[in-house]
Amino acid sequence: MLVRRLVLVPLLLSAACDRPGGTQAPATSAPVVTPAPAPAPVQRESLVARDPIGAEVLASLDTTVDPCTDFYRYACGGWLKKTTRPADKSRYGRGFGELADRNNAVLRGILEAAAAGKGKQGPVESKLGAFWLACNDEEAQDRAGITPLVPVLSQITAVKDEASLYRVVGKLQGSFFAGGGPLFSLFIEPDAKRPDVYVAQLAQGGTGLPDRDFYLKTDARSRALLVAYQEHVARMLGFLGETPTSALEQAAKIVAFETELANIALPRAELRDPDKTYHMLGVVGLQGLDPATPWPGYFSALGYEKIGPDLNVATPTYFTQLGAIVRKTDAATLQAYLRWHVLRAAAPHLGKAIVEADFTFTSALTGAKELSPRWERCVGVANSGLGELVGQAFVKERFAGASKETALTMIGHIERAFEAGLPSLAWMDPTTRTRAVEKIKAVINKIGYPEEWRDYSKLKLSRKDHLANVIAARRFQFVRDADRISKAVDKREWHMPPAIVNAYYNPSVNEMVFPAGILQPPYFSAEFPMAMNFGGIGMVMGHELTHGFDDQGRKFDGKGVLREWWEPSASTKFNERAQCVETLYDGIEALPGVKLNGKLTLGENIADFGGIKAAYAGYKDWQKDKREAPLVQGLSNDQLFFLGFAQGWCTLSTDESRRLLAMIDSHSPPRERVNVPLAHFPGFWDAWQCSPGTPMHAGENACEVW
Repeated sequence: MLVRRLVLVPLLLSAACDRPGGTQAPATSAPVVTPAPAPAPVQRESLVARDPIGAEVLASLDTTVDPCTDFYRYACGGWLKKTTRPADKSRYGRGFGELADRNNAVLRGILEAAAAGKGKQGPVESKLGAFWLACNDEEAQDRAGITPLVPVLSQITAVKDEASLYRVVGKLQGSFFAGGGPLFSLFIEPDAKRPDVYVAQLAQGGTGLPDRDFYLKTDARSRALLVAYQEHVARMLGFLGETPTSALEQAAKIVAFETELANIALPRAELRDPDKTYHMLGVVGLQGLDPATPWPGYFSALGYEKIGPDLNVATPTYFTQLGAIVRKTDAATLQAYLRWHVLRAAAPHLGKAIVEADFTFTSALTGAKELSPRWERCVGVANSGLGELVGQAFVKERFAGASKETALTMIGHIERAFEAGLPSLAWMDPTTRTRAVEKIKAVINKIGYPEEWRDYSKLKLSRKDHLANVIAARRFQFVRDADRISKAVDKREWHMPPAIVNAYYNPSVNEMVFPAGILQPPYFSAEFPMAMNFGGIGMVMGHELTHGFDDQGRKFDGKGVLREWWEPSASTKFNERAQCVETLYDGIEALPGVKLNGKLTLGENIADFGGIKAAYAGYKDWQKDKREAPLVQGLSNDQLFFLGFAQGWCTLSTDESRRLLAMIDSHSPPRERVNVPLAHFPGFWDAWQCSPGTPMHAGENACEVW
């Protein structure tokens, strides 16, 4: 599903530009401008809170830092100093950390109550209770060892050649992997040019490392990590009964095979262009990419041999070359490759020894030093696999009715402000502007939770077999989706669980979705002054709205159709301004020597730039006929708006996670998500009296798209 999220929560398992005026983009993490005397610092010694909310805002500050030098450090320094990153977390923040902890505690209580038989015990509670009991029964998982995998592994022995491989992969993807897994991935989403119809989507995949570059980079760190991965594969194969020598030999062949898959895969940033990933070839066209590939056997084993024309091949070049790689690989290596992928998918849900061995390599990638507690891992699996089942009780407990109306009011102000700002964009012609307004007015806003809960009545869960439950949930979702191929799209559907700390924009429906899980402090509260709400959740709203007009979202019209609806001159000028942002972030280092990928992060960066501008304009629109007393003596409400934004991003992270995310995440790091957009926004300069020449005032070098 092409949804544009606020942030990628999980780490694994998730030339200079010309501007008006002819200036060039800087290439550093903070704008480079001619040095000038720093302005007089804000009178921080006079800051006094009038209530506990204000006191918490002040406690998060580091008032030894000038806000015009490093606003992120000024806004978050107090929190960063007093907070210890949990050993089981590679990244931990006020929002995507502390708030997630609070939500998880609520979900734990719901699941424990269901397992204990407390309260109402209907079908929902019965399923949740069964899942919770099985997931937390570590002794049963230890006793079982790999026994739950034996039926799956036994299917792999049938692989003798390419035809049998595709049959086995089809069967495994239709059940155990639910569309993912070895060789490639298959999933279902609306047709980008017929968004009212579901189609199958076939895309590259099949590697065990998070990105193709892990296999292809030749620097010392990358080569060492690939060696560590190969050793990890060998160690894990030992749980399947392989001798150390055999495991090492098989691991080397598996990594070599995956490296060949990586070689034919497109770079991650290339996959962001919806025009370049739209190839509605159908099964016949897919077969034409490589006539020797036995696709009929795959689709038959998958259980969906009648897909016909409703198949989009996102990466045709991958499938043109895949068959040749498979055909030259011996059956023993193909079997070992499949066994490894079965084991790696199941490992987090097996006995303690396997879980810990699997985590060892995750730790090397992310820097997390400990496994999360079992209860927390079980909550995570429940929220991802049974999200709307456990979410029903969550919204009753954590989402007050008035919250929805307040959120909708805020969105209304932000949308109107975004629309009102379009005439000031000299680069946009009147025809394109009129169509953009039509798209804004057509945006669907979903707040809190779905109008109609998903029906899980066909999902059967056991009180004794955790892995079976995980597979059943995957299979349930896959069949639910695949059965809808060629059928009408359900535009009421949600693609995130209600309890998650996240939000998204979906271009095929032209909708913004804000789950109840993020409509909580520090992003939002009925008790917060509106300056903080607009800075917090309001910026999230502006961010998602801007996704409808970023380098991807702008290619979809108000009805969700992928088509060219811009005048050529407007497209050209948009791309010039987008290049400004791309070049800017290309020069930013996440760590010394580790630069961000401006092309990969372009859509999110445009959304951050546009989001803060739209949220601020929305707040000023709301403020026209309303007044709020300052929350903190010494801070204006405009300043509080920017603190409300920045303090939602206060984050501690490991070097390993920063390095990993610089490769795979379409979002920039938290510090850059705060400082860079604000340094390029005149509203911030004015609110904090940041003079030209200070790091938080880009001046003539400022990028602007929306």
